[in-house]
Amino acid sequence: MIRRAWSRLIRKQWLFLYPVSLAVIDTLAFLAVYAAADGPLSWSEFFAANFQRAAYIHDHFLTTMQFTAVFGVAVFAGIAVCLFEALISAPLFHAIAGPDYPLAPRRWGEAANLFVFYLLLNVVVGVLPLMVPTGGVWEVVVRAVAWAIMILVVFADYVIVYESVPLVPAVRRSLQLLRSGWPPVLAVFVVLNLVALGLQLLYHHFYDGGGTVFVALPIAQILLDSIVWLFATLVLIFLYEDLRRRSPAG
Repeated sequence: MIRRAWSRLIRKQWLFLYPVSLAVIDTLAFLAVYAAADGPLSWSEFFAANFQRAAYIHDHFLTTMQFTAVFGVAVFAGIAVCLFEALISAPLFHAIAGPDYPLAPRRWGEAANLFVFYLLLNVVVGVLPLMVPTGGVWEVVVRAVAWAIMILVVFADYVIVYESVPLVPAVRRSLQLLRSGWPPVLAVFVVLNLVALGLQLLYHHFYDGGGTVFVALPIAQILLDSIVWLFATLVLIFLYEDLRRRSPAG
């Protein structure tokens, strides 16, 4: 799988433009939230806050849960990111499997199902864990549950696109595939989390100084994270294809 993923990445280099576009949109969405919250509009402060985004969202929105205009901007930005993630992921998956680089989903139904899936997934595994008090046992439990949920639905978005099924059957199909191939999926998740942890420690070394953030740093971060995300997606898609051949849909 790793060799196939690397071969596809080498032969179709322009695939990285899809995750780069999504990363830029994600950064601009946080910029809108940061500006609405009256954050200091300087390059260094913004990208330092962007690096600590989870803590920023927890401190500014989830500790008080006041339904202000700024909270509305944050909700709208989150929904918009999920929408763009669906609109970009669908053509990306088709580009990985096909010879060209489509710019839009083939069917708006698959984009709608992807949007609902990404919205629910981000709320459950991204937002809700931030509402748990940090430093306690409950934080560990909630994060472990969120991690387990991500594994259980790991193939759902691929099923939505490649097998043209709605959200709920796609989740069931992901569980079916996982039953026959959970060891390699778990191994991939462990490796990805170790890579993400290593990158976070690397970035922390540059962002934690409290000084000026050079322009090249966030640009390099976007590019590196996009390449890692794309390679992980390729590995998981090829793993999904192998499991699908062994467990055809009914």
